[in-house]
Amino acid sequence: MALPFHQGGISLPFINIKVLKGTLSKEKKQEMIKRVSETVAEIEASPNPKDNLVPYTWCVIEEVDFENWGIGGNAVTPEMLKAILEG
Repeated sequence: MALPFHQGGISLPFINIKVLKGTLSKEKKQEMIKRVSETVAEIEASPNPKDNLVPYTWCVIEEVDFENWGIGGNAVTPEMLKAILEG
C-alpha cells in the first residue's frame, strides 16, 4: 500500500509492505524495496522521470508473526505457506 507523505505541499510516496516473519531473505527484502519503490515512483511521477521521485520514496517492510496472520478465516502456518508456494 502506498500512502502519500506530504512535504512542503509535495506528495511523497510511503509504501508499507507486510510479510510473514522469516519468509524473505535480506537480499529479497532489498530487491522488493528497490522494485516496488521504482514502480510506485514511476506511476506517481508520470509524466516526469521516476528518477526524480525514487530518492524520496519511503518503503517499510514489516514482518508479522505467523500466529498474527490469517487467510480464509484460518491462522497461517509455515506448512500452509510451503504448500501454497509449492502449488
